[in-house]
Amino acid sequence: MDGRRFRRWWLCGGLVLGAVGCHRNSYQDTFGFPKAGQPVGAVVPGGKPSWGSGAPPAPGQGVEGMPVDAPPPKKSGSGFSSETKVKFADVWVETAFGDPPPPNRDHYVDLARQAYQKALQKEPKNKGALLGMARLYAKLGDREHALKYYKKFLHHYPKDHEVAHEVAIAHARWRDWAGAVAWCDAAIKGDPQNRTYRKDKAFCLAHSGKWEDAFALLHDLVGEAQARYFIARAMDQAGDMAGSRLQLQLILKADPGFAPAREMLADLDQPRTTPNTPEENQVLPAGHTQPAGQ
Repeated sequence: MDGRRFRRWWLCGGLVLGAVGCHRNSYQDTFGFPKAGQPVGAVVPGGKPSWGSGAPPAPGQGVEGMPVDAPPPKKSGSGFSSETKVKFADVWVETAFGDPPPPNRDHYVDLARQAYQKALQKEPKNKGALLGMARLYAKLGDREHALKYYKKFLHHYPKDHEVAHEVAIAHARWRDWAGAVAWCDAAIKGDPQNRTYRKDKAFCLAHSGKWEDAFALLHDLVGEAQARYFIARAMDQAGDMAGSRLQLQLILKADPGFAPAREMLADLDQPRTTPNTPEENQVLPAGHTQPAGQ
């Protein structure tokens, strides 16, 4: 074999090996495996994040690119983790109670409930699943089951004062003012200086007719004028116009320049064609129960 023929064979063999190498690289890119030196979790060809990103799914988009209707796998050995099941369930709850609600709302409610239950079967103390079940039943108006799961959560995590406050707000929505005050106390015990918890307790005290207790609590937080103004508004919503007017007069006696009280008193002096209705006396969201100007 002369030297020229050997060189031709050697060059051809090199080209074949090079082609195989290119094909192998394209195979890796096609199926999304990271190349050598590419860190796990980076964006691979195709624009999709690799497994383990942990980002919550957007409403209606499901988890890890799966459709929103796709149920988690039933085989515990090869299925999703409890946290992923909870993410599925959270998306279904958001879908079920969207605006406008879907025509098959019960379908999404059942999917969410089953996913939370599967997560709890695997991890009975799972925070997301316990809270998810409590909030789901609260949205459905099922007070008994909502409290069951709230209490289970707080049994395992008694120092979580934010959830205790959430239970207080749920009682306020149910217009159980005594229960709301008690749960506000539980939240305050966990965070004594929390102004939101204390204002919400004053709000619940006022709506239960305990005006003096509500005023005393607010007085320490916002001062006399603002506290009396809040009580005046609560009394007006409760239909006690005489009590409301008295509170406004006391404000203006101490501070004639308090404009909100003067404007409200002028409004009370105007004849009303219809009395206050229950719809006008809505429960304010947490953190929004403070008097005007705060």
